[in-house]
Parts: sequence; C-alpha cells; structure tokens
Amino acid sequence: MKDNIQFFFRKPSLLICFLFILPEAFASSFYNSHTTTEPFNLQQIIQGKVVDEKGMPLPGVTVQIKDSSIGTITNLDGEFTLELPGQKTTLVFSYLGFKSQEELITSGADVLITLEQDQQTLNEVVVVGYGTEKRENITASISSIAPEEIKSLPKANVTEMLQGRMPGVQVMSDNRPGGGTSIRVRGFSTINNNDPLVVIDGVPTSNGLSSINPQDIESIQVLKDAASSSIYGSRAANGVVVITTTKDTNKNYFTVNMDGYAGIQKAFNLPRMLNAQQYGDLLWQAFKNDGQTPANDIYGNDPDQPLIPEWLNEEQTLPSGDVDWVDEIMRPALVQNYNVSIQKGSENGQHSFSLGYYDQEGVVEYTGFTRYSARFNSNYDITDWLTIGENFTGSYTEEVAVGTNSALGSIIYDAFQFPSIVPVRDINGDFGGNPLNDIGNPLGSLYRSKDDKQKNVRAFGNAFASLNFGDFRFKSSFGLDYNNFNYRNFSPVYDEILSQNVINSLSTQNNFNYQFTFTNTLNYANSFREHNLDVLLGQEAIEYYQEGFSASRQNFLYEDLNFRYLSYGTQNQLNSGSAGEWKLNSYFGRVKYNFDEKYLMTATVRRDGTSRLANNNWGTFPAFSAGWRVDKEDFFDFGDGLTSMMIRTSWGQTGNQQVPSYSTVDSYSNNSFYSDYAIDGAQNAVFTGLTQTRVPNSDLQWETSTQTTLGLDLGFFNNKLNVTAEVYKKVTDDILVYNAVPLTYGGTNDGQWINDGTMENKGYELNLTFRDQKADFGYEVGLNISGYQNELTDLQSVAYLGIPSSSLHTVNFDQEVSRSTVGQPIASFFGYQADGLFRSQEEVDEYGLQPEAQPGDIKFTDINGDGVIDDDDRTFIGSPHPDMVLGLNLNLNYKNFDLGMFFNGSFGNELYNLTKYKTQFFNQSAYNKDSSLLNAWTPENPNSEIPRLSLDDTNNNIRPSSYYVEDGSYLKLNNLQLGYTLPSDILGDTGLRIYAQVSNVFTITDYSGMTPEIGLQNYSSSSRNLDIGVDRGIYPPSRTFVFGFNLNF
Repeated sequence: MKDNIQFFFRKPSLLICFLFILPEAFASSFYNSHTTTEPFNLQQIIQGKVVDEKGMPLPGVTVQIKDSSIGTITNLDGEFTLELPGQKTTLVFSYLGFKSQEELITSGADVLITLEQDQQTLNEVVVVGYGTEKRENITASISSIAPEEIKSLPKANVTEMLQGRMPGVQVMSDNRPGGGTSIRVRGFSTINNNDPLVVIDGVPTSNGLSSINPQDIESIQVLKDAASSSIYGSRAANGVVVITTTKDTNKNYFTVNMDGYAGIQKAFNLPRMLNAQQYGDLLWQAFKNDGQTPANDIYGNDPDQPLIPEWLNEEQTLPSGDVDWVDEIMRPALVQNYNVSIQKGSENGQHSFSLGYYDQEGVVEYTGFTRYSARFNSNYDITDWLTIGENFTGSYTEEVAVGTNSALGSIIYDAFQFPSIVPVRDINGDFGGNPLNDIGNPLGSLYRSKDDKQKNVRAFGNAFASLNFGDFRFKSSFGLDYNNFNYRNFSPVYDEILSQNVINSLSTQNNFNYQFTFTNTLNYANSFREHNLDVLLGQEAIEYYQEGFSASRQNFLYEDLNFRYLSYGTQNQLNSGSAGEWKLNSYFGRVKYNFDEKYLMTATVRRDGTSRLANNNWGTFPAFSAGWRVDKEDFFDFGDGLTSMMIRTSWGQTGNQQVPSYSTVDSYSNNSFYSDYAIDGAQNAVFTGLTQTRVPNSDLQWETSTQTTLGLDLGFFNNKLNVTAEVYKKVTDDILVYNAVPLTYGGTNDGQWINDGTMENKGYELNLTFRDQKADFGYEVGLNISGYQNELTDLQSVAYLGIPSSSLHTVNFDQEVSRSTVGQPIASFFGYQADGLFRSQEEVDEYGLQPEAQPGDIKFTDINGDGVIDDDDRTFIGSPHPDMVLGLNLNLNYKNFDLGMFFNGSFGNELYNLTKYKTQFFNQSAYNKDSSLLNAWTPENPNSEIPRLSLDDTNNNIRPSSYYVEDGSYLKLNNLQLGYTLPSDILGDTGLRIYAQVSNVFTITDYSGMTPEIGLQNYSSSSRNLDIGVDRGIYPPSRTFVFGFNLNF
C-alpha cells in the first residue's frame, strides 16, 4: 500500500489534474447541458467581452439572464455570445474575486463589460498576534480555516475538528466523548510540552479548548513559524492557535440564529475475540504443540484427540458463559447539539449573545460528556475616539470517563482479555467473577464508575478600552481565565473472585486555577505615498495561580449516592493539598513596512521575564520576515494563467519555559518514611523533621527554538487556483529534560530539571485550493499535504530517554517499547528485529542461533553478528512519525443543494500494536485471545504469519519486537454531508438549511487494530511525547449519523 501511495504522490501533476481539471470539465459539461435545452423565442444574439479594470480579458466569467437559468461563460479571450429572449434583457456578470454586475441590454450591439475587483475579498483580514493583517500581504506562515467548514461536525472539542484541515497541523485524539486531544504544529519540537499556545480574543489561555463552544468561533488561525509566533515569545515555541469569537459588526441590524443536530453513534471495526468453544480448541492446540496433556478433564486426556468435549461438567448441569465482552460493553449512543445566538447592532454599539448545549453519550457503556455554554460580546463607541467592550465566555462540563490507551490500564484492553467463559452476571444477579486472572468484570467496572463525574466550571474573557487619536491607537485589555475542576471517585464493596474490594472508599479532588492577563498596546499606522508603515509597541503582565485539595475516606456504612460524602467515611482519613504560581512580564514590538505593497518586511522582538527561572529570568526572542509581490512588478504579465505571485522568507526564535514553578529552588516537606529522626539516639523516640523533595537547578534556562522558512504563493486563472508551498527547518536547543538522580540524594528526590539536548525538524507544506461558480453550479476543492523529519541530534546526560519504569506495565517485560536517542526520531520503536517464522525444523537447525525454537516460532535477527540472540540485538524497529499527512476537501453546490466530502490520511508511519501481547500469545493463557489465532501456524497451515500457539513459549516469541510493528498508513473519508437551503421566496427574510451527515464513513488501511489513528499514550502524563503510536486499547472509533438545521431570521 505504501509503495502505491508514494508512487501516486511522486506524480503531483497527475494529482492536480485529477482534483482540479476533472471538476472543471464536469462543471462545463454540466453547465452546457443545462443552458441549451430550455426553449424560448429567439429575438436577438448579443456578443460582448468582459475585462478587468486594466482592460485584461477575464475568461470563465458567468454571464446569465437575470432570474433565469439561461447563460454562458466567457472564453479565454473574455468573449461571449448569448441568445436573448427579448429586446430588453438584464444580464448578470459574476466572477470570483470581482463584484457581480448587472447590465441592461437594449440593443444587439456588442457590449464591453468592466468588472471591479471585490476589495473585501482581496483585503481579507487575518488575525495575527496583537493585530490583523491583509492576507495578501502576509509574509509569515499562517494557516486559516473557515468555521463554517467544521461547526456542524459532531465533535465536542474544537481541536478534533481541525484534524487534517491545515498543512503542518497534526491532531491526535483518544476518541473519548469530550476527550483528550493534542495539537502538534510542524511536528515534535521538544521532549516534554509540545502543546501550542492558545489565544482566545487576544488573551492567552492555560486551560485549552475543550470547554469552548465551536459555534461561538468566528475565525481560527494557526501561527506556525517564528515570524508569526515570536510576538508571543517564551510560550510560542510550539506554535500558536489564535481564535476569535463571533462578534456583531453591523449597525442598525438585528438577527437571530439557531442551529442544532441530533444523531446516533455506533462503534465499528471492533475486534472479534474467541468464543468459549474456540478458546478451548486453541488452548488444547497449544498443549498439543508443546507435547503436553491438557491438565483439565474438559480438554480430554488424549492430546491427539480430534474433538473437544462440550463446555459442561460431567453431570451436564453447569454451562459456562459464552460472552462477547467487547460487544457487551458497547452500545449505540446519542449525540445532540443545540445553539441559539442573538446579534444586535446600533450606531453606537454592537452586541452578541449565545447559549449552547452539547450532550454526547459514549459508545462505551456508562460514559459520556455534557457541556452548557454561554457567551456575551459587545463593544460601544463612547465617542469618536473612545471604544470600550468585552468578551465573556462561561461553561460547565460533566464527563464520565474511563482509562484508555494507558500504559497502566485500559478498560478497552480489559474487555479484549476478559475470558469469554465468564458470564455477565452470576445466579445472584451480581457481576460474574473471573476465576482465571485479576481483571475485573469490564461491565461491572464501568457500572461501578458511572457516577464518578469530572465536573468543570470555566469563566473566560476580557474587557478592553481603545483610544484612537490621529494615526495612533492605544488599547488596554484585562483578561481572566478561571477554571474549577472537581472529581469524585467511589469504590464500592464487590467480590468477583480474583478481583475484589473488601472495604469501600471515596476520594475527591478539587482544583482551581486562574490567570490574569493585563495587556497594553500602542499602534501607529500611516502611508507616505508608496511607503506604508505600521508600528506596534506593547507590554503584557501575566499572573497564574493554582491550588488543589484532595481527600479520601474508607468504610462507608451506606453506599447510596446520598451518603457518598467524606463525612460519612469512618476510617483512614487522608487529605493533602498543593498550590503553585508563576508570573510573566513582557515587552514586545513589531514593525511592518512595505513599499507600494510590493516589497514587504516585518520585524518582531519580544523580551520575557519569568518567575520560573532563578538566574536566567529574561529572554529575548527576535524574528524577521520579508516578501516580494512579484505580480506587482511591471514585467509580470502572464495573462490569466499566472495572476499572482509572492516569494517570502522568515527567520526567528521562540522560547519554552514549561517546567514546574519551583524547579530552580529547594523544597522540603515532612514525611513519616523519610523525615523522622532518632535525634537523641533512642530507638523508641523519633522526632519529625523535614526532608528535601526537589533537587533544584538554579542555572536552568530557556529552551530556544530557531526556525527558518521559505515560502511561495501562486495564483492561477484570476486566483481561482491558489497554491502555497513552504519548506522549513526548526532547531530546538537547551531542551528541558527531567533527569533522574542517584538514590544517594536521599529523601523523596527522583529527578532534576536540566537543559540537555537538541532536536531538529525539517519539513514541507503544500496547500492548493480551487473554486469556481458556473451559473447554478459551484465547486471548491482543497488539498493540503505536509510532512516532516524529526531527529534528536544531541543528548548528553543519558544514552536515551524512555518511559520511566514506574509507568510501565509488565506487558513490556519492564522494557520500554520506545526510545528517544541521538540520531533517531523521538519515540522510535525499540526491540528485536523479527524475520518471519521458522517454517521447518531444518530451517531452525540451519539458523542455529535460537536453540529453543521450533517450527512456527519467530526468527529474530542477530543484529550485532556475535552469534547470540540477546539484549544487545535490540535495535530501532520503526517510527511513529508519518512521511506525509493529507487533507482533501471537496464542496459542490447546485442551486439550493450542497454536498461536502472531507478526506484525511497519514502515510509512512508505523504503529506498535501492543494489544497483541495478551491476545495472541498463549503463555498468557488466562486471558482471552483474538480470533486471528484461528489462523495461527500449524504443520497443516505452514504459511501463516501468526506464531504457533504455545503455553511454554520457550523461544520467547512474546518479547518486544518488530512483530508488533505494523504499517499505520491510512486514507479515511472523514465526513460526508448533504444539505438543502430553502428558497427565499418560501421563507422571505428567514433562512433555513437542513442537512444530513455521516462521520467516519470508511477507512482504507492495513493496520489490524480498531483504528490506525493512534496518538499519545494518554493526555496528562509528562512523558507522553516519549510514547507515540503505541496501541494499548484505544477508545473505539464511532460512525456517526446526524440530521441538523441552521435557521436565521
């Protein structure tokens, strides 16, 4: 599959022809077939020509008789011929990028029509750091997306909606309702925090996007290079996501918008596990392969017998269960979303108000996510020089979540492993117990946690005042981001044989944080003939504070919900608390200059002072970008083939200071295990003292990323086709690493933050869009392609970085399956190199390096050539980083109908399918297995790629190796939507659109797991970037069917 994909994309001309020329041909054919069949009385033939303001002909202009479907298009010379039904006819001329124009035709004389450029389209404004910029004058690397493309997607999180929509922006999700998502802008830049900075309405936020209602968003921009993001300094090393919420800018205007959708979700591509009889058959086969006699009578005493007895005891009275546990924990799930917004404008002010409700049941039983949201934006013109306003968003969310794709446990993986012979419930109605291993009943585990809700209250916004005097504008803004999180976990008493809880308990957590942001900016903008100047000076102060409290109690006399409060627990009363804060003071400036909008330059600098770093408080982050609008030159004359061209480049530096607040200073606490001392020498008398809990590093300094970008922007056919291509190189120095320290440090120390290492990313990005309108038929095609190469180029403190052993599950033999070391991409897969299976005893004997191997076992490569297969033969066996990611958007509209399709894909990356550990190897016989083992190697099935079944596994087939590594490439039809807008002659001033939509339509992949979209191991661990693309049982993907509406009046 990968070879075919690479061949296809080595021929970009084929791809462009397919995407752009084919729709053009179809549109022309479609149009012609609809403009020559309508009969009318021929009165006259009109000929004419359409040109722009410079007299250049415009090909492809739609010429249509008003209020009719009769029309034509201009040829390459801008000329057209049209039969008119009468002596007086009004023609409508329309063309992308130009104002539509009506012309009354009263005679048969030739006509010359001059269309004016639509300045609103040409001067499209893009929100950048602390300001805006005309798109055509941007010299930095910025990607945008129209919110209309994503608002109707059945997703709770804005981040999920961005997947595949912008080049260089990679989104990873764990599929949970309202669940964890991560954005990576131009790959992975560092070891720890790779999350971009999020700025909403000009205010940086520390609490992400999960509580933001997507319906409230007006624009989304991603600042990808240093030239665009360095204005945010030390928090912009991983890019910046800039979001602007909806505001009313119209005067004397009132409108109400309502929209909503409801639908059903269904998990798909679920694994098929063995039923009870199949499990018994294969377990017997494993005994047979090992030359053993089954130990239990139910398997029979003869290992050569051809049949297995029924799963009943000798009295034939006690049937066991036969349960599909994966299916048992799944359900069809509802999803619904409703929003209403009101916008009102007057001469002196504009207001916008909205309410939103989102509810998503999980396809896993007893899980789900609910959000209530409200937003209020306004601005008032107090005088002609003073404007004040505010932006405020509030939300409340509830989530019932389960562990998925975690190194230390996943309810999905538990369902894979749980024995099918265990019934859902026993004869007493309790959840069936597991006699084979200590995994709890998956449905029982979900049921017991159904009331363990994570509740979150968030308030976010800012108030501002703006003073305009002459060419100067001063703006002052005060922002607040407040977040309150509460979680309760109750563990009732239960007994499921090997999994049990003999005393109930309740634990609660309550955390809150707030961030104040005070920003002051002064702008100066003026033009001197061909010289255009824009200067920004600013100062910003940020204060962040967080505080948390947790407590637990045991032995609750009643387990009813009304008694699940700490005061009802009578034993083991524990509690703890923590707090932390940091502050940032910044000064920044930016100068934008252009000569006749032909030669453009932007210079930016920011100086940040942070409380997190003791001896290196201040850091300076400069950036520069320049562009040449070649199409403004007199020699630029390529007709309509090539209509616009810009060459641009940028260089800059950004920083990262994401370490715990007190990493550079000592800290102490009392701890009964480490801080009690027998000061007077008496064994029975100890005194409580303090023990060090942190090894400080007062010389810790900024992590600095230096990035260079070269870009080319092209417009063809009067900018119907737009192409943007970029290449970049990004180097991150002084990487912040948490380094383990020796036990001789004593106390509770386990590590220290240091600066160590360098990481390099090189990449490319390509974005193509083509849009056109021909009479009643319009279409738009968008394609984005990007890729990067990641390499850790320097690491001094250790030989490699991996997941800490305390975070590893025994499935890894206490060996990490990923390593990050010099010369390799971050989180590369590490283990033995598998070289297929031994097909015969002769092959085992000839190889001679695996004396315990048998036919059907995995053959491992002797990497170092020393004639022994041991730990020294472990090597790098795959990379989770894709060679290319792709997004393809196709939108068609005909009259009042519209059809949208969106594809996304990833190519060239590998995945580590760790679910095979317990579901494909019978030395883990207490766990159920995947049905793929029905095709495992046997002497009668010698060509299988699945190792022989064995309880002994003397060859240690189960060890970490490339057997677990699979091609993670895929192409997915992510979304399909069909809509219809009711005609205005039916509803008047009211607009109504209805639509049907399907998400996760199909996926083409060779990956054997549920989904190839495997991201990070979890979304809270500080080590998550060291463990990419490892499948430990991710929350299952769901196919969603929804019906929705958009109503405005």
